[in-house]
Amino acid sequence: MNKKTISVSHKMKGGVLDDDYTLYDDGTILHEYDKHSYPGGQNLKESLTVADLSDEVKQRLLEAASDENKELVRKTLNC
Repeated sequence: MNKKTISVSHKMKGGVLDDDYTLYDDGTILHEYDKHSYPGGQNLKESLTVADLSDEVKQRLLEAASDENKELVRKTLNC
């Protein structure tokens, strides 16, 4: 089964550093981010679980979800 993206939250830290989260319908979460602007600190990725997310990130994902996916996002994030 293919994963379906149900929410994507984009945020810039300090105006230039990415801090993006993608939530999939199977509950997996991809965090794409930049630690710093020097070589080796950009375009980093990690897989997370719902337990790894702060309330702020959960809220960002819920707000970013389409009306169609809001309830699924709410259930997936337990909020």
